[in-house]
Amino acid sequence: MRSRTIGVSVLTTTALFGLTAACAPAGGGKAADIGRAARAAAPAAAGATPAPTAKGKAAVKGGGLIADLSGAEILSQAHEAMRKVESARVVAKMREEDTRVEFDLTLDNKGSCKGAIRYDGMGKVDLIKSTDLVHFKGDADYWRATAAKEHAPKRQADAMVTMLADRWLKMPVSHAKAAALKRMCDLDKLTGGGGRPNPLARKGETVTIDGKQALAVITAAKEGTETDYVATQGTPYVLKSTVSGDDTGEVLFSDFGTPVDTALPEGADVLDLSKLGDGGPAETV
Repeated sequence: MRSRTIGVSVLTTTALFGLTAACAPAGGGKAADIGRAARAAAPAAAGATPAPTAKGKAAVKGGGLIADLSGAEILSQAHEAMRKVESARVVAKMREEDTRVEFDLTLDNKGSCKGAIRYDGMGKVDLIKSTDLVHFKGDADYWRATAAKEHAPKRQADAMVTMLADRWLKMPVSHAKAAALKRMCDLDKLTGGGGRPNPLARKGETVTIDGKQALAVITAAKEGTETDYVATQGTPYVLKSTVSGDDTGEVLFSDFGTPVDTALPEGADVLDLSKLGDGGPAETV
């Protein structure tokens, strides 16, 4: 079974480097040249508070309680619940070989999303994607990293930071350079488990995550040991996923069904990236 947490990491890293490619001069390197994406992992119980007793009240198909099922059956119920999610907030913190990836996104199944991405050495990028447009805003560290990746002269790098740092840029969703961001805003890929539940999945302890009780289900994955924390009350959503291995990280899921606000901040200064030509802002400045 492909780890849900690993899939989140790959999408995040691809999207952030895809932004770099979109803003670089023509002929710049591709995202694939950066190397393999950071893999997510974390101690199985990181950030989880043990609950005093298991009070699983989530009903499942055929009657009964989620806590009464086997580990594989619980994951099957959770995968089905996550597949039907119309919108959610996904927060991730990952580390691979001392490189950290963090993001906080609210997404829906129509492709809209809003939030921020951080990557060691690449600064922070704010992102807003509606059905028609993609808006993003990089900080000074992001634009310096973009310039450095393309070996831009210092004068050009300084100009990029001066003109573009903390400024909203936009492009149509149909624009070829928006492809990476479209993948990042794919709710199904961020919430999906990516495979059939392992029959060896084993139930762990009941814990409290963000005020909600959840039952840990532990699975041996290729990348290490994955732990999914499934809500025991109400719909059996996955509230948290971690993977223990060589790297560290976690993914939290919340705000299920909350609409995504894709409105730009009032008075935002917006630059239309699609009108700058194939060279992008780096070549323009």
